[in-house]
Amino acid sequence: MKKIFLLFLFAGIATTTLKAQDYNWGIGLRGGASASGISGKFFLNRADAIEGLLSFQRGVNFYALYERNVPLNAKGLNFYYGAGGNIGSWEKKNRKDRFTVGVDGVIGLDYKIENAPIVLGVDYKPCLNFIGHTGFKYYDFGFNVRVAF
Repeated sequence: MKKIFLLFLFAGIATTTLKAQDYNWGIGLRGGASASGISGKFFLNRADAIEGLLSFQRGVNFYALYERNVPLNAKGLNFYYGAGGNIGSWEKKNRKDRFTVGVDGVIGLDYKIENAPIVLGVDYKPCLNFIGHTGFKYYDFGFNVRVAF
């Protein structure tokens, strides 16, 4: 709960004017409690981005997220929030895969290291699966490392 409070606190410190993000797109890895794999983020404009995640942690799942980015007062630091969906196969304890579909939310921080093509990020990505492995999965905190272009 403290992490979520800190994220909202950082968002409250955000500047109200939008500036250009520090990169156009990035690709890398995400490590999380239930979604870990290859991550890519592409900016549509200064504030809007699309993120895709191909996860191999519990079966094979694809997540697509629309994200709104808000620059913070520190150079290279952005707060973001958004929503999207997932589709894939979720591995059960009895080794049977179940086709899964759900909706996801995301809230996080990205930091583009100045003079280096590296973006570091932390996020919280809960999901609600309504087909297959159903239920609310609230425990997915993750860490991202991307190469920026």
